[in-house]
Amino acid sequence: MPGQTPAHVIRNLLFATNQSQVEPLQGCRPEFDAPEGTHPAPERTHPTSGGTAPAWLLSEPSGTNGQRGVTEGDAPAWREQQKTLLKEMEKLQNRVAELEAEDPHSPGSSSQAGNSSLPSWLQQDKKVDMTSTLPSRRHGAKEDDEAADLRNQLREEQRRSKRLEKDVQRLTDRLSERELSKGAVGSAATYELHEVELGEILNQGGFSVVHKGLWHQTKVAIKKLFDPKINEELMAEFDNEVHKMEQIRHPNILQLLAVHRKPPGLQLICELVEGGSFFQLLHAPHQFQRANGVVGPMEQSDCMQILEYSAIPLTFLHGRGIIHRDIKSHNVLLSPHLEVKICDFGLARMRSELMTGAMQFAGTPNYMAPEIFRQQRYTEKVDVFAFGTLLWEAMAQDIPFANLDPPEIKDRVLAGQMLPMSGTTPRPVQALMQACWTLDQESRPFMAEVLANLRECSKDGGTAGASRARRPRTANPSGSQREPLDPSGGRARGVEAYGGLR
Repeated sequence: MPGQTPAHVIRNLLFATNQSQVEPLQGCRPEFDAPEGTHPAPERTHPTSGGTAPAWLLSEPSGTNGQRGVTEGDAPAWREQQKTLLKEMEKLQNRVAELEAEDPHSPGSSSQAGNSSLPSWLQQDKKVDMTSTLPSRRHGAKEDDEAADLRNQLREEQRRSKRLEKDVQRLTDRLSERELSKGAVGSAATYELHEVELGEILNQGGFSVVHKGLWHQTKVAIKKLFDPKINEELMAEFDNEVHKMEQIRHPNILQLLAVHRKPPGLQLICELVEGGSFFQLLHAPHQFQRANGVVGPMEQSDCMQILEYSAIPLTFLHGRGIIHRDIKSHNVLLSPHLEVKICDFGLARMRSELMTGAMQFAGTPNYMAPEIFRQQRYTEKVDVFAFGTLLWEAMAQDIPFANLDPPEIKDRVLAGQMLPMSGTTPRPVQALMQACWTLDQESRPFMAEVLANLRECSKDGGTAGASRARRPRTANPSGSQREPLDPSGGRARGVEAYGGLR
């Protein structure tokens, strides 16, 4: 019926059935029939079930004293029938309540409306995995959990192994790029011999030659060591030069670009300084390429400026704890505009490395300090002594200790018979030279003091207008057998090279 639930329909059917069951009773028992002209008693609500029933079922029968009803003899049968009907109605009412509870539209109904025939303990919103409650199934689930854990551990180890492989590959690539295992030194770039094009020779010494060249179409200077005997001592000197040049970054120090460390072709690539060396400017000006094209004697003012900018990087080196140990005019490079670059760090040592290892008493005899001749402990003051000799060379424009053998130079230096002063050298500059040549190294000034004195000399104008003709040289710039210092810049490798003299 439209607008009625199944419970309402069943209730109406029940009441209709009850009416049909009561009508035969009324026909058999005339006393139950209503008198003619009267209406049957109205229906009343059953007090227990909450439903409705005919009033004659719910009312007590009247007695025989002039009232309509059954006799006292028929009372028990009537009561039994009434009780039976009431019980049936109560069962039906309970069934109706059950149907209303199972109605999907009611608040407490089950979500499984389409399967209402199932017992209530099976009608659950969430299915129960009954296999998990069995002992055999529980054991299998435990084994599955252990297998899952092992699989997770295996996957984690595989991921970790892949990460380690990537790290190893990355490190291997870095090592391969830097070629540490093939002879690269420190962090310097490396190159192969076919990458460079050698040009003209710029300079040549006792153990190396410097070429002008091209490295990937960039103008560079290529220093080649040509000693036929590549021993551990020479390799240590080469590596030391590379390490020191890597540690130093200064505008007045030659910059190292790359290195080739595969014997016998030991090479360095450095920036190209196209002017020449201070030695060439002083003693062979025709070999020096000046920007203005001037060829002739140097003015003292220009020399003082070059010396000042040579003292600046030496002061910087000493401040960093590095001793050059081979200061001379060959190792002061100049651009065509007379910009200074200090080079050649093959003998350079850290302050803590002095008096340790090999090559401790090496250098160029013409610039060597007395403590090195004596093979005594020394400090950075050996560079101060050599700078004093360089200062004399610039002022006199002559080669120091020319035409003297190393033993003779040694004897003169130890006896304090230093180079004679030129009469045209200003007094403050002469005093500075004498201070640098002090035999007692503890009494010598530090390089920072020498630089300050140089600046004072230039400020006072002590060298202004001191242009003069050069004095005749006492040595042939092309070199000779008796000349201890050849124009190319060769150096002795120790006191033993001087005949073992002490």
